[in-house]
Amino acid sequence: KAAENIQLNPYIVAFHSQKNQPPKCLEGMTELWTGYSFMFVDAGSDANKWSQNLGEAGSCMRAFRKEFFSECSSEECFRYPESHRTNWLAIAAEPGETDFVDRSLPRRRFKSKSDIDKYLSRCVVCETIFKLVVVHTKTEKQAKCPSQYVSVLNPSRHIPNKNGAPVQEYWHGYSFWQMSQGTYGIGQNSESASSCLLYYTPTPVSTCAATGCKISVNTASRNFWQLNIYGEREEDLKPFFESEENIARCTVCRRPEAPNFKIVEYDN
Repeated sequence: KAAENIQLNPYIVAFHSQKNQPPKCLEGMTELWTGYSFMFVDAGSDANKWSQNLGEAGSCMRAFRKEFFSECSSEECFRYPESHRTNWLAIAAEPGETDFVDRSLPRRRFKSKSDIDKYLSRCVVCETIFKLVVVHTKTEKQAKCPSQYVSVLNPSRHIPNKNGAPVQEYWHGYSFWQMSQGTYGIGQNSESASSCLLYYTPTPVSTCAATGCKISVNTASRNFWQLNIYGEREEDLKPFFESEENIARCTVCRRPEAPNFKIVEYDN
């Protein structure tokens, strides 16, 4: 009976690769769909923004569209309001790519999907009967899983780094808190796997309107990361990649028997 109850209440999770290929579900999980990493909609004012938690299925759109909302009053609807902007997670810097912002991200407007496609992060939505546990440490060392839990594999380990750097096998990452643009911040639930990013990188966002898309990496776009309790604090300001030693680390864990259990279909 207990096993039946678990199978009737599965967990639905989303993984984001921060690369232009989708990650894969972990062993024992069932893939539901793949898509594009969707972050939030900006409807033109500080009061009209709504976002998705990157750990939930709503953040993984099956198809990419520059605009997909209609704004309606009691009398009429606008198909593509000019003030609306959709915002998508862009690809991350690869290990050692410290000139990522200057060299790898174009500073122009993309008018077609085919032009911007290779700069958009991909995602996968999975079904599982075992909950993931995220552990954050306040040190510069990787967090350890609780007793009787093990580290999960990196869901993007099949995607090679273009610069030839080795691909990380397990999901050990950096404790990510939120990103903001202007006066608006988008936080991640710290118990969600989305708060443990595999790459310590500026978090660029592709902002799209009916006229096209542009990747935003500027002083108005900010990333917030949890600090560790060690590391030097004498310098209040330092280059982004040099501050890595000051960032808290994290690990995503689950029960060791999880790969052996998978939800199966039953005939009615």
